Formats: sequence, structure tokens, C-alpha cells
Amino acid sequence: NSTIILQNLKEKLTPLGINVLEAPAQRSNDIAMAARSLEGKVDMIYTSTDNNVVSAYESLYQIAKESKIPLIASDTSSVERGAVAALGVDYYELGRETGKIVVRILNGEKAGAIPVYTPQALNLYVSPKHAQEEGITLPQAVIDKAKEVVE
Repeated sequence: NSTIILQNLKEKLTPLGINVLEAPAQRSNDIAMAARSLEGKVDMIYTSTDNNVVSAYESLYQIAKESKIPLIASDTSSVERGAVAALGVDYYELGRETGKIVVRILNGEKAGAIPVYTPQALNLYVSPKHAQEEGITLPQAVIDKAKEVVE
């Protein structure tokens, strides 16, 4: 998944003049070293829902604070753990939709006949505290749009 996300980011952002620099980390123990390799080279770090990254988010957060590199995440729970902001799906609602599909299958509908469900709404979570620690100030307009503000 991380490889595809990286490829998609490059395809979407490069034409906009935004350079995407990757910092691979094969294991969660490699996350801090990968983050350190970005010091002085990036304006922000974006993290997807990669299990290695999410499991080592606190160490990534420490590097971000020390280096003044804002963390932006796609996993909304990462905001509580050090991200400045996250735009992501509501996993509770995703679970409810999954349950509805399971019921359809249990009632005899063929799984292959059920369309793939893709969440349409994304939720914005922000942390002004983490923003300040990582060297930026969130505009009030962004804070006002957030579903949740984490202090």
C-alpha cells in the first residue's frame, strides 16, 4: 500500500511543482533514522496508514519536534500522537458499512456482486499544540473546519 500511495502522491503533486522525497523504513525501528534523513530537505512529512509508521509514531513525533518539521497524516488517530493534522476516513463508520455488506453476504448475496464501498467523506483533525511544537501556526480557518481539535 505504501508504494502505491507514494506513486500516487508523485503523480498528483509533481505537476503542481511539489517535490516528493521518500524516506523508506522497512521496520518500525527504522522510522526515526528515516525521519532524520529528511532534516533540512523537506517542508513537511506526510504519513499514510503504514503499520510500521503508525506503530512508531511517537519516535517520529520526537524527530519532528526537534527538527521543526510538521507531520501531516492520513490516520486521524495520529493527531493525538503528534501529527499537526490528518485528513482521513471515519473508521467507525467504515466498520458500520462493512457490517452492512457482511449482512448482505450472510443473506445469500454473492460477494462479487456487491460494489466496492469507498468512503466519500474525510474528516479533518488538527492539533494547534503539535503545530506550534513543530514550528508552524495553523490558520484559524483550518481549525474551524476541523471535525476535532486535539489539544
